Amino acid sequence: MKDRKENIDLVCSVAELASLFEKPTGIQGFLQNVVELVSDHMHSDVCSIYLYEREEQELVLRATKGLHPDSIGNVRLKIGEGITGLALRELRPILEPRASDSPFFKRIPDINEEQYEAFLAVPIRRGLTRIGVITLQHHRVDYFDAQDSKALRAIASQLAATLENVGLLIELRAGPEKVFPPPDTEPGSVIGGMVAAGGIAIGSITVLGQGPDRLAQQWRPEATPPASSGEGKSGESLLRDAIERTEEQLETLQREMEEDLADIATLIFNAHLLMLRDDEFAGRMIELASEGETPWSAVRSVVERFVGIFSQSKNERIQEKVQDIQDLGHRILLNLDGGADVHADYEGAIVVTARLFPSELVRLVAQSAEGIVVSGGGNPTSHISILARSLAIPVIFVSDDRVMHTPEGVMAILDCELGRLMLSADREIADLYRSKIAERTRIETSVEDVPAKCRTTDDVAVRVLANVNLLQDARLGNRNKAEGIGLYRSEFPFIVRDDFPSEEEQVSTYRRIIEAIGDREVTLRTLDIGGDKMLRFLPDAREENPFLGLRGIRFCLSNREIFADQLRAMLRAGVGADLKIMFPMVSSLDEFLEAREILNSCADELTRDGVEHNCAPQVGAMVELPSAVECAPELAAASDFLCIGSNDLIMYMLAVDRTNEHVGSMYQSYHPSVLRAIKRVVDSIGDKVDALSICGDAAADPLLLPFFLGIGIRRVSVEPKQIPQTKRFVQGLLMDQAAAYAHELLSRPRLKDVQAFLAESVPG
Repeated sequence: MKDRKENIDLVCSVAELASLFEKPTGIQGFLQNVVELVSDHMHSDVCSIYLYEREEQELVLRATKGLHPDSIGNVRLKIGEGITGLALRELRPILEPRASDSPFFKRIPDINEEQYEAFLAVPIRRGLTRIGVITLQHHRVDYFDAQDSKALRAIASQLAATLENVGLLIELRAGPEKVFPPPDTEPGSVIGGMVAAGGIAIGSITVLGQGPDRLAQQWRPEATPPASSGEGKSGESLLRDAIERTEEQLETLQREMEEDLADIATLIFNAHLLMLRDDEFAGRMIELASEGETPWSAVRSVVERFVGIFSQSKNERIQEKVQDIQDLGHRILLNLDGGADVHADYEGAIVVTARLFPSELVRLVAQSAEGIVVSGGGNPTSHISILARSLAIPVIFVSDDRVMHTPEGVMAILDCELGRLMLSADREIADLYRSKIAERTRIETSVEDVPAKCRTTDDVAVRVLANVNLLQDARLGNRNKAEGIGLYRSEFPFIVRDDFPSEEEQVSTYRRIIEAIGDREVTLRTLDIGGDKMLRFLPDAREENPFLGLRGIRFCLSNREIFADQLRAMLRAGVGADLKIMFPMVSSLDEFLEAREILNSCADELTRDGVEHNCAPQVGAMVELPSAVECAPELAAASDFLCIGSNDLIMYMLAVDRTNEHVGSMYQSYHPSVLRAIKRVVDSIGDKVDALSICGDAAADPLLLPFFLGIGIRRVSVEPKQIPQTKRFVQGLLMDQAAAYAHELLSRPRLKDVQAFLAESVPG
């Protein structure tokens, strides 16, 4: 019997792991803290971390407690070599009661492995991306058991993001360097683009990702230090103080973000903090300052070097760290000048960047950016648009690359209502926009008296639910008296984090969403990955035609381990809740039945393990493909509810990508074929129409809402901020009028006839 008295399932809490970041150690010190903490928790003789080097395709021992210190950095294993290499190759835990009897055991000279018999190896991965392996060893045979394996898997999951960043930093140290030439500057006057998220921003231009020269051009090596710098202090002392303040600010900001955006903000400043503790980054800055360089020059020199290395790397994940480096340099320089606070890194700035990943969007919002301009062409993907709307920041995509050469500090107005960026606008125009922003803020912050229940003028009940992307959407929906969550897009924590959250992390996220809406119904949609919502960390994620590829339920059925993790998490989080689970992009009855069978198996597994969960969730499917329209009667008979996803249904009915500037204008929610398809669904599902809802942008459109109600739909799911206006609109409707309105729309065969009718009047 083991003498471990604590519950293994609860070891290594996130809070305890997070405390490691607060210790002023470099990368090696951090890794050593990890193995010592894990070893102490698990009462093992040995704990080791191996990190995977992609170029060499080898595992390298990077930290250990129990093996000889000289083995660190010198023990290297190929994928599949030994028990450790096998765990990484097959991406599964391996538990050996007596390692020396295993056919996969490999003796490694000079690290005293012979005395350790029990062996547990768990791969560290983000999704399907290999990061490394964490191993435990003990001299006693059969020391580790299934509960130990489960606990170590949880620990590996919690550490995955941090250890990936550690691996990237180690990889960078051997990378090539390149100094970028300064960019040309050519400010424009008005630059048009495609809006990703509405709103208005006024601020000074800050350009990211164009080159190191832009980072600190106001503090060049030859420049006089700012007057506010500490008099009497050495440059090295000033720099140490600035780095310390930067670290404190980022830790505070991380804690605040995890309170406000707990579902997506986990460790978003993790890479920043690791860099601050890296001898090759912050340590080199201090070294240069001690050698006589000004602290401003030292910061700029090191940041330039790292930006060059990151930009030239063949590893896409390293390339994406350019903004992290620039963020850090920017904040350190502000702290040298005494001008930074926790949130002010991009306060008052319209940020221009050559590309925008979801995680970067969250970081910029966390650091108070006013608006974002994405250069280089392309179109806003739906997940960037939806995320930006939830975070309430205006974003525009422009094809005119002149914006990347705009001098730092140029005042600009970003108008994401008209889709334009105005550079060097005069004071009169700026004042006009400031008054518009003030009025919009007044309206959005005013408390509206909206009814909890919604009925038409002639007393027909209509349920108005909330579409939720982030935790704060659920909170806003609750304040606006949503009658529940009609659609929770569960993919956003995956997309923003750029990895697969563990089952435990998902339980926490879904539980917060459910608690935020109170005791009302909650519909959790399983992962809708694919199309323009690709996970870049997946191997072979790129497809020739992703909208017709491995998307939605197809992805889930092809990745059953990931799917099962999510379903178990939803069931566990839904204890005591009015829980609904919905499958996206269903194209056939077969897919729905297969997915439901996996859900049932997950519920059975939780029951066998004695894990508390929701035993009877309602199970439904989304109708957003033409094939689902045709098999709607069978889907309705096999499910508890259906939801029409208007955004994708319109796209697939009309074969139009609304983010494509060449055909975007052809995306028409009131196209006769779309209206008739929705009416056919309503007519074909009989009594299940009471359990039918519609979501997407069309659900809150005052031109279409009377149509939906007129054909018999009584449940609409809209963005949380649209709930008050939607309820007011419904309250002004008479159902006879809505039915006549719907009949008239359905009778018009041509798009221009429908447009003409809509221009005439709207009931109510």
